[in-house]
Amino acid sequence: MALAQAIIPAGWPQSYSLRDGDKFDFIVVGAGSAGAIVAARLSEVPHFRVLLLEAGGDPPPASVAPSLFGTLGHTEYDWDYKAYLDKNIGTVHPGRAIYMTRGKMLGGSSSNNYEVYSRGVPEDYDEWGQVAKGWDWDSVLPYFKKFEGMKDPNITENPDHQDLHSTDGPVLVTRPETNSYFNEVNDIILKSYEEMGMKKILELNGPDNLGVSRPHFTFANGRRSSTAEAYLRGKERYNLKIVKYARVTRILIDDLTSRVYGTEVFVSGKKINVFANLEVIVSAGAIDSPKLLMLSGIGPREVLTPIGIKVIVDLPVGKNLQDHHYTPIVFTGQRSLHSVVQNLLVPTELDSYPVPLQSGFFRVDKGCCSQRPQFQIFNVRIGATASPIILFGFRTITNFDEYFSYSVSKANVDREIDITSVINVHPRSRGEVTLKSSNPFDDPVINMGYFRDEEDVETTFRGLKFMLLYSNTTYFRKVGGKIAKLDVRACNHLKWGTDQYWRCYVRHAVGSMLHPVGTCEMGPYGVVDEKLRVYGVSGLRVADASVMMTIPSGNTNAPTMMIGEKAADLIKADYNALYQDKYFI
Repeated sequence: MALAQAIIPAGWPQSYSLRDGDKFDFIVVGAGSAGAIVAARLSEVPHFRVLLLEAGGDPPPASVAPSLFGTLGHTEYDWDYKAYLDKNIGTVHPGRAIYMTRGKMLGGSSSNNYEVYSRGVPEDYDEWGQVAKGWDWDSVLPYFKKFEGMKDPNITENPDHQDLHSTDGPVLVTRPETNSYFNEVNDIILKSYEEMGMKKILELNGPDNLGVSRPHFTFANGRRSSTAEAYLRGKERYNLKIVKYARVTRILIDDLTSRVYGTEVFVSGKKINVFANLEVIVSAGAIDSPKLLMLSGIGPREVLTPIGIKVIVDLPVGKNLQDHHYTPIVFTGQRSLHSVVQNLLVPTELDSYPVPLQSGFFRVDKGCCSQRPQFQIFNVRIGATASPIILFGFRTITNFDEYFSYSVSKANVDREIDITSVINVHPRSRGEVTLKSSNPFDDPVINMGYFRDEEDVETTFRGLKFMLLYSNTTYFRKVGGKIAKLDVRACNHLKWGTDQYWRCYVRHAVGSMLHPVGTCEMGPYGVVDEKLRVYGVSGLRVADASVMMTIPSGNTNAPTMMIGEKAADLIKADYNALYQDKYFI
């Protein structure tokens, strides 16, 4: 079904033939999780002429089929950036580099992410609202609901949950039925979590902030519900022009008035200028939005001046980089060829999710006042004998070194394994995105900054210690399961299993959930105001994950789509066009 859906005529929009000097009311840079929404929603206003510029092309069949996300990294559909860790951090990664996969196609990273639908919790947004008016939970919930098309009747028919959700938004959200073997695995693991004191809940976006469940996903009917699928495919409009393979290299700013009037674009092998009568909206993501602003003279003086870029506005662009980092733990389960069955079932789940996946939120601090999660977990069960695939995945997808990757795969030779990712959802450390040079075709310099704040080591260690109790639950005792001893060279001089060892492990076995945010921070001391307008210039906004002040408690794709929806309404309101023609979405 998935393959059939993926290879049928795609219906992606045609690429407009852009010419030097073309004029539009709005130019949107980037057709990703936010940008595709901003452009589509602005074009609901019939008299707005909107141009959407995307550096990539159409999503391939491997993007459309829900279960093939792992094949898209290091291809033409990926910006294929490397991000770097500080000295003595993450040494399991050769060169202390992690692969910062970013979608380079219509839909951006919503077209190549792992499709988990997670919004965070109300306290995340109430924290935003204290800094930027209009971004508290009560203000943003309508925008989550605006894009959400929840298709799970367990949610939509439950009176305690239905008010938090919507059934008629364009982004389809499901929790598909799985085969009986996957169901058995899910039950075993969720019951083990309950033994540990974690509550089993109906969903991860409901009234309970803490608990474990199977997640919801952004796919349905055999197709990924990316923003390209939900907002652009089959929805051609006379007033929305989309240009693919269009690389924006500079924002055009009038020297005298500091007004933005267009963009410089490389398309079809040549450089042209296109003009905006009203605004340019940058939605290139938390890596490329700050890069584009800095190339255009908006950014920190100490970054721009040494590489010969004239400073137009000195703003903290590229700073405040946050990400969800994870610590992997591997648990060995039963030694039995029975578990190989799971691997044989993977091809039958091409229109769904390829492995049994469980997720949840928990706290280790049991204080009186907060139910805000400290940790998120994802657990993947893999049947025995998948070792070659594990070795390949850890080496090529996440850039773990051969020693660490081999030790994970070795644990799976004759036993099923659970790979559990423990995620510190509110890290205190900050990294930065800077420029290598003034050449727009050079990759940006991405420094993740993990564990610059020592408290993140301690917090993550405490979450990890709690999750190690998983090996002592009924099922794992019954099958003789253990915590696998993984080969982290920087920690081999320490006694395995001691607190000292695990603190070392936290520092060195770190990985990225690929959730970069915050590099064009919203707020009075940031880059944009509460209407997402860039300080110091007019006619320019940023609308994507880069405007987040602090990272939410879950995956960042849904919050980024929310920002796209809210941004469109903010813009419409500024031009007295806050209405919706029933002809459109």
